[in-house]
Amino acid sequence: MNILFPHWKSFGVEDITEAFEKLGHTVIQYENEPKNYRIDPKYKSELKKYIRSESIDLIFTSNYFPVISDACNDIGIIYISWCYDNPLVLTYSRTIFNPCNRIFIFDSQMAEDLNGLGAKNVYYMPMAVNATRLSKMSATPEQKKIVESDISFVGSLYTEKHTLYDRMTKLDEHTRGYLEGVMASQMLVYGYSFIESTLTPQIIANMQKAMPLETTPGGMETVQYTYANYFLYRKITQTERTEILNGISKILPHITTSENRAAMPIKLYTPSPTPFLPDVQNMGTVHYMYEMPLVFQNSKINLNITLRSIKSGVPLRAMDIMGAGGFLLTNYQDDFNRHFTDGEDFVSFSSREDLYHKIIYFLSHEDERKKIAENGCKKVRQSHTYEKTLAAMLEKI
Repeated sequence: MNILFPHWKSFGVEDITEAFEKLGHTVIQYENEPKNYRIDPKYKSELKKYIRSESIDLIFTSNYFPVISDACNDIGIIYISWCYDNPLVLTYSRTIFNPCNRIFIFDSQMAEDLNGLGAKNVYYMPMAVNATRLSKMSATPEQKKIVESDISFVGSLYTEKHTLYDRMTKLDEHTRGYLEGVMASQMLVYGYSFIESTLTPQIIANMQKAMPLETTPGGMETVQYTYANYFLYRKITQTERTEILNGISKILPHITTSENRAAMPIKLYTPSPTPFLPDVQNMGTVHYMYEMPLVFQNSKINLNITLRSIKSGVPLRAMDIMGAGGFLLTNYQDDFNRHFTDGEDFVSFSSREDLYHKIIYFLSHEDERKKIAENGCKKVRQSHTYEKTLAAMLEKI
């Protein structure tokens, strides 16, 4: 088949292209980007002309775009989208009911929510790795000096810009106190997300006064959904990641196994300065394909602290860690249990105290740590490759 692949800075472009080609398909890159991902008549017209002129059989994108769905629906070709983000408000467009769609989502709860709205062509599908590429990667002695650490975390702290919640400066004291209490309670719980259900009509009305929101024309998302997922869960994640890293940095000097005691044993790979984490070594960003796997391979413990709007899914970061051969220590997420065994393929934590205890334990139990990393790597590289996952998607057409 001829597969058109608009990608727009998405992860895994090279790996997905390679996998489709190994499956015997031709992939055509499409770099024209719409001005509006929902409705863009000019883009839609140009896309339809291109599809016809190049004899395209289906379109594939990472994440879902309503304007592409409508174009495919108009001319009767299949549109496959594989969503690795949550929240993803574009999936609440009424275009998800277009019969051309095959929408795959890494978060089973998100898939269930959309199925509950009546979208029958939405399926759960976990993320994947390029096992061949990862199996060939290893750090040089010079690279190891940079990427080796006792503990690492790769990801945003969401402090690059003020969060939407922090911009709500006009919130009344009662509402702010209520929301702070709800967020503090949610931080204590893994495996169940309840923020949206706590946003009463009165609380929503008060939030609207501080920062008005409107639902999108043609969208099915509620104002509660937007406030919960784009305001509150992101704020929780900002607070949680910062507090966890700070907490770890305080206990590590007493238990670190680093040969160079003068070096900070915890490394953070993130795009912005973090002066509020003085005992965490900020390494800046790493290239997704060529550097990040080396960090995972050479960190004794790789942390995953999931963005709280991801209700049950295994984040791409976690798959990448295991696929690279790294030891994964992650907060609890339901979907791990669908594919892996806790304590055998990875290790989860259920509280801050549990996290700190397991860090101390696994830094001093190297053989056990390495065995778990090997098990997780084997399982990911055998069962969660791009070739197998994309082949399963194609079976749905």
